[in-house]
Amino acid sequence: MSEKTREKVFVSWSAGKDCYLALLKAKENGLDPAALVTFIKEEGRSMAHGLPHEILTRQAESLGLPAVLEPVTWPGYEKGFQRVTGELRQKGFTGGVFGDINLEAHRQWVENACSRAAMNCYLPLWGMAEEAVVSELLERGAQLLIVALRGDLLSKKWLGCMLNEELIQELKEEGLSPCGENGEYHTLVVNGPLFEQKLEISFSGHRQEGKHLFLEYN
Repeated sequence: MSEKTREKVFVSWSAGKDCYLALLKAKENGLDPAALVTFIKEEGRSMAHGLPHEILTRQAESLGLPAVLEPVTWPGYEKGFQRVTGELRQKGFTGGVFGDINLEAHRQWVENACSRAAMNCYLPLWGMAEEAVVSELLERGAQLLIVALRGDLLSKKWLGCMLNEELIQELKEEGLSPCGENGEYHTLVVNGPLFEQKLEISFSGHRQEGKHLFLEYN
């Protein structure tokens, strides 16, 4: 087995669908994903999905991987990235896996940040059709809970529901991204390949931050 197939990598982890499929493909491509890195706000919630650290930790346990939760602010995001990758490099990590699909600015950012951190950069979903990403996940048996959405673009009825073909078709008909690449919605993976047990989630409503609606958890 070559060095590349044994390469120890982290996964940039939002806890949602894109990074989960990137994790699956990284393992299938012979990499060794050994940590899930999530950047969280000072109050303990993940940056984009608004997930509390308790859920992130439980999800990682269900996947049998350590959760690395790194507190950052948006202005200090890259500084936090360099800090956590520096610590991981000392533990034998030599690369990172990212779930970016087609946003060129995101790709440039992670490639540049990894280069500065002396880390290899892997984007196993890059260039996939957006609908192909969600279709593959559903075909693989992934269960994807919608935990946040843009209230000005989607009905709040979808909040707290599992992603399904009906929602994908509605997004397409409205001219929106099937993958939510423009922030239309965010997911939490609660079950699927690699899960040792289903992640049970209990929620009691939602909160609003500007145009975004987020689940509130019990």
